[in-house]
Amino acid sequence: MDPSPEIYTAPPSPPTRDWGRTARLILPGIVVAFFGFALGAYVALAGRTETFTGERVVDRPVSQQFSWLGLTRRVNVLVIGTDVTLGTRRQILPLARADSLLLASFDPESDRITALSIPRDTRAAIPGVGTTKINAAYAFGGPGLTVKTVEELLGVKVDYYVKLGPKSFARLVDAIGGVVVDVEKDMRYTDNWAGLHINLKKGRQLLNGSQAEGYIRFRHDALGDIGRVERQQKVLLAIAAKLRSPAMIVRAPQLIRAFTENTQTNLTLAEMMTLGMFALRVDAAAMQTATLPGTFAPNYWEPDWARVRTTVLDMFYGVSPEMLAETRIEVLNASGIPGLARRTAARLERLGFRVVRVDTAAPTARTLIIDRGGRAPVIRLLADFLGQPRIQRASATTEPLARLADVTLLLARDYASISQVILPQR
Repeated sequence: MDPSPEIYTAPPSPPTRDWGRTARLILPGIVVAFFGFALGAYVALAGRTETFTGERVVDRPVSQQFSWLGLTRRVNVLVIGTDVTLGTRRQILPLARADSLLLASFDPESDRITALSIPRDTRAAIPGVGTTKINAAYAFGGPGLTVKTVEELLGVKVDYYVKLGPKSFARLVDAIGGVVVDVEKDMRYTDNWAGLHINLKKGRQLLNGSQAEGYIRFRHDALGDIGRVERQQKVLLAIAAKLRSPAMIVRAPQLIRAFTENTQTNLTLAEMMTLGMFALRVDAAAMQTATLPGTFAPNYWEPDWARVRTTVLDMFYGVSPEMLAETRIEVLNASGIPGLARRTAARLERLGFRVVRVDTAAPTARTLIIDRGGRAPVIRLLADFLGQPRIQRASATTEPLARLADVTLLLARDYASISQVILPQR
């Protein structure tokens, strides 16, 4: 299995007369976005450098999500923070794991940014490997397999990824002159083998890069990894607030250098700028963070699937279970492939839709959504589910059987030929 699909290449950017001035003006927005990425990814790394291997992955073209006017559709970006495995002689072994994962979503429809942290010990089914801790996905297949595992775990498409290596977070914090954090308790921990030294006092204070790294890496309390996930979200919001200050513009050279030297991503510069500007204009109250719902189990963080479904629907689709249950769906098989409509209907019912009819229809080349007044967030969810097909608005009074369904899905061969993930693993 090849875990690294072909990279998406964005079209050439239009020329600009004064690129340097433009970059200085939009830099704060870029950094707001990517400090959020860094925060989510960089917790518990061993404090050494890493040589990036150039792994890049995008599962599908998504250029339609970006334009020079801003975002046109939701963009999901997976942040991967890799750890370092040491041998018996403290040599770095070629076996890195995804020590921290965060899925960030930028939604122009609701002007909202959401970020879901996935604990590294989460029990997950890794394609081609089996069920184990989700942090092993990176060791088995790099960013490609990690992306696929997260997609199948959450039922959310991942458009891009950002990978960070050791010391990335500390260098980025130093580049903005530190960050103010209210440390909730004294934190002391030393691991000479891993080069980790944490010595923080309780109280509100300015932390430099090394101290901030120690704060979000600390996990030696009752909550363990879940506690450090909560701390990373706390620092994320503090950094985002600081980066909105106009004073950050004077740090442009340090910020650009720190980011380019310590991150790897398959986002183009133009796409990064678009996400950054979007992040800059989003109100702080519209930035939502959460941790994958679950419970402690022996050796695992066990997802609570009922709560996971509700969280995913809210954070990545903007709908509620009640909204889905109120939407009547009919699924018609126009692909000529036996069982496609029934399998699709079963998946929709698992998600929470009310399927009122499953039948066949005359073969057609393109999948179609017929909307008779369904709510916009539900139609967008179904469009994602079916791979962005055509959407046709129709009157509920002019069609046979229209009174039975709010939405009709006409499934064609183009839907059967793509691999879509829309449901959590359970």
